[in-house]
Amino acid sequence: MPPRNQVYSLPPEVRDELNERLVSTGFQGYSALADWLAERGYNVSRSSVHRYGQDLQDEFDEAMGDVRKTTELAKAMAADQEDESGHLIDATARMVQDQLLRITIAMRKAEQDPAKAAKQIGSVTKALADIGRVSLSQKKWAAEVRAEVAKEAAEKAEASMATQGMSRAAIDSIKRDILGIA
Repeated sequence: MPPRNQVYSLPPEVRDELNERLVSTGFQGYSALADWLAERGYNVSRSSVHRYGQDLQDEFDEAMGDVRKTTELAKAMAADQEDESGHLIDATARMVQDQLLRITIAMRKAEQDPAKAAKQIGSVTKALADIGRVSLSQKKWAAEVRAEVAKEAAEKAEASMATQGMSRAAIDSIKRDILGIA
């Protein structure tokens, strides 16, 4: 097994700043980044920064591909006005869940301290639970909207049928069909 990349030994705030610098420079300038780390007192080789940057770029490109897919899906659904039941939110939640699971696996591989890894995995688990609650709330809202739309349609149909002389029994039967009542 190859030795652990030196970048993972950096304090989280330094690694976060390194991530920002890597993204903002378009994943280039690894020598300058290694020099920047050396100025801050961290002895990390250019090749370690490069390997770390390449892995981060792969993850970044994959995540951006998912974002592009979601954006295109949202545009298509908005154009067709087909998202009354929240399919886009479900799709997005599933993509985020997938990314969180990947992050959890990567953290478990990168982190040598089990207590620290457990804490990070706990944060990811909380995020997954939050996504589940959002999805359930959206589904509940969509069901309420559908019920309200059906109620309004039944009332309009009832008024229209009554003005055309339909019997109360026929009106009630059609109204039950619209509302989905047995």
